[in-house]
Amino acid sequence: MKKIGLIFIALLSLVSCQKEKLNEGKKIIELEPPKDQQAESELDRYLFNKFTTPYNVKIVYRYDESAFSRNKLQYVTPMSEKKALEIANLIHYMYYEPYSLNAPKNFMQNYTPKMLVLVGSNAYKPGAGTALRGLSTGGVKIEMLGLNYVDPNSTNPQVIKEDIDESILRLLYHESSHILEQTKLFDPEYQKYLVSDYKGGLWNKVWRGNDYLKSGFISAYSSDNFHEDFVELLARYIIYYQKDQCGCETTDATKDTDGDGLDDTVYSKWKTEIEAKGYIWEEELATAAKGSPTGSNLTGKDVLLKKLDIVRKYLKNE
Repeated sequence: MKKIGLIFIALLSLVSCQKEKLNEGKKIIELEPPKDQQAESELDRYLFNKFTTPYNVKIVYRYDESAFSRNKLQYVTPMSEKKALEIANLIHYMYYEPYSLNAPKNFMQNYTPKMLVLVGSNAYKPGAGTALRGLSTGGVKIEMLGLNYVDPNSTNPQVIKEDIDESILRLLYHESSHILEQTKLFDPEYQKYLVSDYKGGLWNKVWRGNDYLKSGFISAYSSDNFHEDFVELLARYIIYYQKDQCGCETTDATKDTDGDGLDDTVYSKWKTEIEAKGYIWEEELATAAKGSPTGSNLTGKDVLLKKLDIVRKYLKNE
């Protein structure tokens, strides 16, 4: 991944050869023109009409110092206008439209983030070598990073899997689901299945391979705590592919040796293509079925399905 540093130099003026006291509460340099001096572009009007008016969300793509989490993001560069338009259209098509078609009236205005900050470069935590791809502030603001390097029209499987599905769509569905569960807590029954297996801050160090699945977690990060577990399961269930999308149903028993109603040969070819660019829900469950949470007589698959049932009831009833 590329890293681009943006360096600002502050000049302290001298008056009558005497140093002025630095007013720490005042900006030394204006990093952008005041709002009333910014020329409204065609893209600004488009984003306002496409997002702000119907969904009550502000899309920030210019460099706006006040929009960044400066304690975590030290070096970032803004979006190009062309890329900002492409990413905005992707988000609208893959996030706002599906929710709008299925959710109750005013759901999007009340239960989705109020600001999306589109950032051109990746960002790096001080002392850490890994790039950050997204940050959220209480579910109200989401900072999406590294977007200048994402091609929404790419057919490259790795771009689809890592940049679009994982870094953009999962992030959006994950963080907006936090708004839901912070508004009304889900059934505490959810956490009873895995309470002894939550890893807290060690989640990124304790798992080997996909052992998290065998313990009933849909991702390694979902083992942090039951709040992250809930929103990760919801987000990933939404963006994962389903077996019934392969279009390979058959009633010919000679072609369906495992009895799942699908042509084995056609499904195998589809599975290979899909797993290069994403995850298949039923295949993740099949892996989860090979293990069991600590001290439980349930398999990881059993736990995931029980938790998913709670998620579904929560969305339907609450």
